[in-house]
Amino acid sequence: MKTVLLVSNPVLHYREKVYNYFTEAFAKDGYQFRVLANEFQQVGYSFAFEHDEIPFSIGAYLKKIKEIQPDFVILFLHLKDVVMVPIILYCRTHGIPVIYWNQGINIRTPDAKLKNALFHGIHRLCDALITYTPEMKKNFPKSCQDRLFIAYNTLNFSGIDKTALPPKEEIKKKYGIKEDKVILYISRILPYKRVDLVMESFRDVENVAVVIVGPGFSQTQQAFCDAHDNLYYLGEKYGDDVNEIYHIGDIFTTPGHIGLAVNEAMFWGLPIVLLKGKHAPEAYYIKDGVTGYFAEDENDYRDYVLNLLKDDTRRAEMSRATLEQYRKEVSIDRMYQGFIDAVRYCEANKK
Repeated sequence: MKTVLLVSNPVLHYREKVYNYFTEAFAKDGYQFRVLANEFQQVGYSFAFEHDEIPFSIGAYLKKIKEIQPDFVILFLHLKDVVMVPIILYCRTHGIPVIYWNQGINIRTPDAKLKNALFHGIHRLCDALITYTPEMKKNFPKSCQDRLFIAYNTLNFSGIDKTALPPKEEIKKKYGIKEDKVILYISRILPYKRVDLVMESFRDVENVAVVIVGPGFSQTQQAFCDAHDNLYYLGEKYGDDVNEIYHIGDIFTTPGHIGLAVNEAMFWGLPIVLLKGKHAPEAYYIKDGVTGYFAEDENDYRDYVLNLLKDDTRRAEMSRATLEQYRKEVSIDRMYQGFIDAVRYCEANKK
C-alpha cells in the first residue's frame, strides 16, 4: 500500500476529525494516510490516522520523511514555515511527488507582490495543487491551472447522530437558558469577529438568548455578559457538548468574519447572518437571501437577525435551503475527492 504523507503545521481539533475520515477513505482507494506535524491539539478525540509529532525544524522533518519514505507528500504549510522549501527540494531530488494544499496566497494581504511571487514560485515547484473553492483558483499562476484541484474545505460530521441528542428544552435547562429563540456565536473570540456587536445588538431583547461559545472571552466581555440576563457565555465546547449547543440554535452569526463555522452551521440547518466584508473562503457556501444574509451595516445586521427570528416560516425555508446546500457542496466526501484526484494525477504523471 502506497503512503500519502501530509506535512502540517499545528493540527487543530477540527482537522483531526477530517483526517480520521481521510484515513478510511484513502484506505478504500488503496493508500495509507499519515500526518507529520509539530503539534496536535488535544481535546479528547481519538486519532484513526498514523501520526508523528516532532520539533518544527528542517533537519527533524527531512529525517522523518526519509524514515517514512512516502510515495506522495501533501504540504499544508504557510510561507513562514521554514521547512516547506527544503521539503519540496528534498522530494524533487528523491522522485516524490509534492502536492501543495492551501489558499494559494495570503488572502489577508492579496496585493503583496513580493509575497505572491514567492507563493507562485512554490506552486510551480509542486507536482499538483489543492485549494478550497473555485474562487481560490485566481490565486494560482495560469501555468499551474491544469494541475490545480478543488477540495471543498469542510469539516467531518460523519459520526454525529442528530436523533440521539436530548430534546432542546432539556439542553436549554442544562445551561439555564430561558428564552425561546437562540442566536449562536460559536468561534474563537477575536476582535475582528465582533462578538461585542452581537452582545450589544441583542442585549435585553425579549425572549431572545445570545449564546457564545469559544476561547478568548475577556473579563470585560464577561462582565458585560453578566450584566444582561439574555447573554450566555458557555466557555469552550467540543464534541458532543458543542453539538448540543448547535442543536438549540435558531440563527448563527460571527458578524465580522466567518470561516469553517459556515460548514458547521449549515450541517445543523442554521441560517447565517454576517456583515459584508472580508471573510474566509468558506463564505462561498452562503447564498445571500437563501441560506443567510450579508448585511450592509450594523443596523441592517440587527434588522435581519430580529426579523428572521420573528418569521418562523421564513426561517424554516432558510433552514431547509441551508441543509440542501450542505448536501450539495459542503459534505466531507466532496473535500476528499479533491485530494484523491490530486494524488491520482501525480501517480499518472510520475516521472
